Amino acid sequence: MTRRLIALALLAAAVACNDYTFSPVGRCLVQPGSVRVQLSKVSTADILFVVDDSPSMDPKQQGLADSFKDFIDRMVATNTARAAKGLEPVDFHVAVTTSSIFYAAAGTRSCVAGTGGNQCCATSACTDVAACTPGTGGGCGAGQTCVTTSVLDASGNAVLDAKAQCCSTSACAPATTACVPGDACPLMTTAYANPLPSSSFCTPGLAVAGAPYPAGAFVAASGNPTILDFGKTLDWASWGTATQDPALTALVGQFTQNIRVGSCGSGEEQHLEAARLALQKALAGQQPGVAAGTWPHPDAKLVVVWVGDEDDCSSPASAPLAMAGSTPGADSCVLDKRRPAAAQREIPVSTYADFFAGLVKPGGAADLGAAFIVSSARCADGSYQPADSCTGTASCPVQPPATCHAGPVCGGAYAAGERFLALADAFKARGFGVVEGTVCDAYPPSSFGPVLSAIADLARPLDALRLPTRPGTRDLTQLRIVDASGATRRTCTPGAEWCFVDCNDASASPACLVSGTSECIAIDQTKGGCFANPGETYSAEYLGMLPPSGCASAAECATALGGKAGDWSCSIDAGQARGTCACNGG
Repeated sequence: MTRRLIALALLAAAVACNDYTFSPVGRCLVQPGSVRVQLSKVSTADILFVVDDSPSMDPKQQGLADSFKDFIDRMVATNTARAAKGLEPVDFHVAVTTSSIFYAAAGTRSCVAGTGGNQCCATSACTDVAACTPGTGGGCGAGQTCVTTSVLDASGNAVLDAKAQCCSTSACAPATTACVPGDACPLMTTAYANPLPSSSFCTPGLAVAGAPYPAGAFVAASGNPTILDFGKTLDWASWGTATQDPALTALVGQFTQNIRVGSCGSGEEQHLEAARLALQKALAGQQPGVAAGTWPHPDAKLVVVWVGDEDDCSSPASAPLAMAGSTPGADSCVLDKRRPAAAQREIPVSTYADFFAGLVKPGGAADLGAAFIVSSARCADGSYQPADSCTGTASCPVQPPATCHAGPVCGGAYAAGERFLALADAFKARGFGVVEGTVCDAYPPSSFGPVLSAIADLARPLDALRLPTRPGTRDLTQLRIVDASGATRRTCTPGAEWCFVDCNDASASPACLVSGTSECIAIDQTKGGCFANPGETYSAEYLGMLPPSGCASAAECATALGGKAGDWSCSIDAGQARGTCACNGG
């Protein structure tokens, strides 16, 4: 039976290279699939660091600077290994921006919908009512209009409930800043304070008093380039020796300076929007000193690294989320997540997932990777909690020692980065490599070294093939090397020369899956025999999972695909709960 199914798969491969080619056999169908792909020739990576520059971020930025050596160590190892195989080194190009775009403070005026546009009404001239119709005079006296205002608790923190009030129309004026009826009228700030605050929570870093927030613009220390080019001509092998390449030394030093962006920025951290703005400006040639088409490079791998100790709070400038409450974890950004989706001000995470995934296209990015060094710890039940919580919850009782720091040492990581990890999950679902870390690892005995090493692995091209669908079983999968004429030069040995790996494993040597299959095949090129030469192609023939959700019995196959149970068998790999349907023939 197995031999027959393989023969059918190879027959389909001979006539077409499309997956999901159905071939009739007796009273049922088999699903042979084949795909011909080449290992990525990409050896250029563009890396964008988006660093939180709000108060409390100083230690985390220093941790990045201190651990960058681990990143370089891993890139040196990668390039040394590539040189041994006769491959060109990976060059990478690093840019930095911050999370500061604007700060929309909640003032003492409330936004109402008027006939001539939104208006801002002074709440000091308002009186509470049992109920009224917002934006109208309904329920109010003559010369009054109904508004709803946010309620603050005794500590000045916003709560979700709002109260209805009747305000004198003489206390209202057209809104000069975009506002949303029912919210406080925001007082917009788009620049650093002038002078910068004299506070232990404000280290200037790269901030300039009175200068505009970066809003996605690249930043760099005085005299440094905004894009650090770690090029192919660097002497990577000299790293750590007495004759270390001075150009490499200088670049590492410049990174440690550029990443110290400071902590005087906006307390309304908009990490995701800052990354989108940075890419949009770069692609449009609007990054100062960066010509269009030079960063990001066409057909290079794009890696975005987010670093922050508060969750993302990206909201549109045309209708900003006005910040109320001064305590992290109890401010408007946190409360907005508890509102019904239709009432939330924050830009949906799906918008960002679509944007970044859309950059991967012919002539655009060849691939995408993302890293999140954020204020979250994942729990086994899928929930999150702040990264510096050592007591946990009933469902997530304790954190690993490396991410648990007693006392205020990891101060600032109060609110779990739910939006960050939601984006991470969206990227994983699309097959992009993702690395996760916690900002609390900036503190001893931990360090950012391991996560920066993992980010370096994200930047390198993987020695793996990605199939369009998951093969149903291992014994019905074959990998060949095909020459330019289409003839088979070599059939690679499963287990010894290739294996299935987790597509989300971005490490230098992804571990082979012990059982089951995946869409990703890793090739051990150190063996030499399964190495495609220039002009040659890898061809994978397999039977895709049928039906897509798999099967647990022949009866399931008949229910899902038609026919009788006797027409089918369900082939299940050892250790797996579900397998793929195979036709028993006539």
